[in-house]
Amino acid sequence: MEKKISILHISDLHRSKGCEVSNIALLASLIKDRDKYTVSEDPKIQSPDIIIVSGDIIRGSIKADGSEVEVQNQYDEAISFLTDLTKHFLGGNKNRIVLIPGNHDVDWKFSKASMELIDNSKVFDDKSNFKWEYLNESLKQNSNIRWSWKNLSFYKISDENIYNKRLEAFSDFYTSFYEGKRNYSIEPKEQYDIFDFPEFNLTVTAFNSCYENDHLRFSGDIHPECIANVNLKLRQLKKKGRLVLSTWHHNTKGSPYESNYMANSNLKNFIESGISIGFHGHQHKTELIHEYNDVIEQKKIIVFSAGTLCGGPNELPVGNNRQYNLIEIENIDDNPKIYVTLHVREKTDSSHFNNPIWTEGRIDSKNISHYSFEIEKPEAPDISGTLIEIERLMNDKNYSDAKLALLNLDLKDIFVRKFLIECILQTEDFELAIQVFTDPQTAEEAITVLNASIQLGNKMQMKEVSNKIKNHAFTDKGIMELNKKIDAITG
Repeated sequence: MEKKISILHISDLHRSKGCEVSNIALLASLIKDRDKYTVSEDPKIQSPDIIIVSGDIIRGSIKADGSEVEVQNQYDEAISFLTDLTKHFLGGNKNRIVLIPGNHDVDWKFSKASMELIDNSKVFDDKSNFKWEYLNESLKQNSNIRWSWKNLSFYKISDENIYNKRLEAFSDFYTSFYEGKRNYSIEPKEQYDIFDFPEFNLTVTAFNSCYENDHLRFSGDIHPECIANVNLKLRQLKKKGRLVLSTWHHNTKGSPYESNYMANSNLKNFIESGISIGFHGHQHKTELIHEYNDVIEQKKIIVFSAGTLCGGPNELPVGNNRQYNLIEIENIDDNPKIYVTLHVREKTDSSHFNNPIWTEGRIDSKNISHYSFEIEKPEAPDISGTLIEIERLMNDKNYSDAKLALLNLDLKDIFVRKFLIECILQTEDFELAIQVFTDPQTAEEAITVLNASIQLGNKMQMKEVSNKIKNHAFTDKGIMELNKKIDAITG
């Protein structure tokens, strides 16, 4: 059986001063675009099941005092947009939207307040020779020394508690959006989250790549303890056969004169963690990166970047419009590979910034709008652990998600089939019953599929199903009565 999920990947939601797009115009444009790509375009794209927002939720304050009111207003606008987006694309299920911060979410007001100027007498010796150890120290990871080209001076982070408040406003936004069900720490070593989707047999790890990012250091990085903690928590999920994805904000390469990207050494850790696909933003254009770690074993991670959804002309790379991505992941039984397709959507040249129209876009300035490739399927899951999760979903009467999770398992397994019967009955998914149980193993399955055919009302299908059931020679009275009923209906 084919199983396909679709991921809407958007990034860099910050509105540009002077050419802001309103929430209603942006939302309407995305809904209209979905009407196109799911129905009339070739290839058609499945409507999103999950949304990943890879950072830069707001523009940040442009006022000298880092106005808290301005920042709060921008986050309120973001909450309104993301809540409506979730409602129209995910049926209001906020558990299926993944959020992370970007460098625009870093509040410079706190990094400035946390630092003190290092007196020049400490930077030069008594012969006025520059002490190069200060510069070397400022370039190290975990250093509390910063260099300012503007003031040609060194600064030192003297209060880490104030420095760590750089993401305090994002933390408040995060808690508010998820209605208290998820929280975001301002402690750097705790700035990660794990979004597990047993119904899709998929997990998304979400990292903050703004560790040590501030008004004097623009580069991206992830706290090493975040990666280590995620590795530990992924162990049990990988035993269940999860396909593991990850998202962070910064791009992993830049030109020789750029410093605002994340070193790609973190990708090596992701590969070793079993992460197959990565999602980021920041560079305001769509790009596809194949990063190989081990030539012999062919271990790799595929990395997507999304363009900016809301950025204005001054923030767009030359030759690029606003963009967003759709990624389809298709898992086919008895096939060792998973098929992945990246689709790019792009604002048309003729549409207004304040009222965008989307169409097929371009990948990395190439004249192609979609690209397909294969990745290795995760190892077979520990089915007992997964069934415990599914049973919990069913106890919570979440039969739809339980049904999706069951479809990722071996449909020949007796326990999988028994749970799936219950989910089908509770959701009245008669077509799925026909699809899965036309070769029934038990009388319960036979009764389910016969009832399903009657409910669907297709006489030819009823006759076909009934004949298959008769070939099994079941002696259950309920089965015989349903077969008689079908014979009477079909003549």
